[in-house]
Amino acid sequence: MKGSWFEMNHCCPEVSPIVCDPIQVVQDYYIPQIVPVIHPIEIVKQHHCVPIPHHMYPVVVKEEGPAPLYVSSHKKKSVKKSRKARTTSRKR
Repeated sequence: MKGSWFEMNHCCPEVSPIVCDPIQVVQDYYIPQIVPVIHPIEIVKQHHCVPIPHHMYPVVVKEEGPAPLYVSSHKKKSVKKSRKARTTSRKR
């Protein structure tokens, strides 16, 4: 009983092989693809008024003293004020 199984069944007719659908093996390869992602930045410049104290010291000089010792003998002429002068004095 030497020999292969095929040799021993030599009386069976030869048959055509059965071919099955292929088994699919998938191999994944990953290739980097750069996708731009845009992050827009909007700068808003706001202007604010900030009150800053500016100290001012107006100086008024007053002269005080005794009443005049003499009286002038001449009369002063009355001078009419111009219209512009009157308008200016009213605004104060």
